[in-house]
Amino acid sequence: MRHLQSFRYVKKIAEVGSIRGAAESLTISPSALNRHIQTLELDLDLIIFERLTKGVRLSTEGELFYQFALRQLASFQQLKSQINDIKGLRTGIVRIGVSADLSLKFLHSAIAEFQNNYGDVAFDITVIATDELETTLMNNQIDMALFYQPILGKNLHVIHTIEAPIHVAIPNGAPVSGKTGTKLYEIIDQPALLPPKGTQLRIKIDTACERIGITLRKSMECASPLDHLDATQKSRVAFCLPFDQDFVAFKKRGYKLVPIASKELALGYINLISHTHGQTSVAAQKFIEAFITRVETSDQ
Repeated sequence: MRHLQSFRYVKKIAEVGSIRGAAESLTISPSALNRHIQTLELDLDLIIFERLTKGVRLSTEGELFYQFALRQLASFQQLKSQINDIKGLRTGIVRIGVSADLSLKFLHSAIAEFQNNYGDVAFDITVIATDELETTLMNNQIDMALFYQPILGKNLHVIHTIEAPIHVAIPNGAPVSGKTGTKLYEIIDQPALLPPKGTQLRIKIDTACERIGITLRKSMECASPLDHLDATQKSRVAFCLPFDQDFVAFKKRGYKLVPIASKELALGYINLISHTHGQTSVAAQKFIEAFITRVETSDQ
């Protein structure tokens, strides 16, 4: 396992940008870590890190070795997961990245149901920005991502796609005109809870408002409008990409979910994504299968 240790050292140094900083995280002395890297470079006959005035950076050859190290570490994690699965331990960690414009209620329900059968499988959920998606997957920091309208690079693979019409939550007593959905100008006088800036949902809303020449009355930017609606006694409107459970949750808070007219905000998609060349653990594979089954069942 000596090589795995070297891979972990290279990964940490590349992430931190300095040998001293990496040594602190790895609980090893900087001099010992530096000697280890120098020995590794000598054995491989290549320079992995360029020494700078402050810190280090990967050389061109080092970039290739770094990607190789990430693949080996991911493969080893998959091997451990497969061995545990064979032993019946059913352990592992499933790491999921999500965009900040998604409701997580459905995801939490899917995780809870999965853990009823695989109680020793842990989950990490991380909210990541659109421009960080590809890098985060390539660096093996997450196993998969649940994202609304992601920018798909050549290194990203779409596992499953979910239709996601944009809805607005309005108080139960408010009138709704039009059978095809409400229009943005109908809610311009209402205090609005908007998705965080930079998310694809927010970009679509802002672009549509600019196109038709209106300005929404922003009350707050937040990733989870349900939490705020639960805390305030004042009427609000909120934008969301609901799963089935969200309709019930909003109704309990005195709100109904109404689709925005497709002519103003076109239908979008939520995608379950992985890295094209990524190694997925057995636990992650099982969860992907369970999640897709749950989505397809809820659509029926």
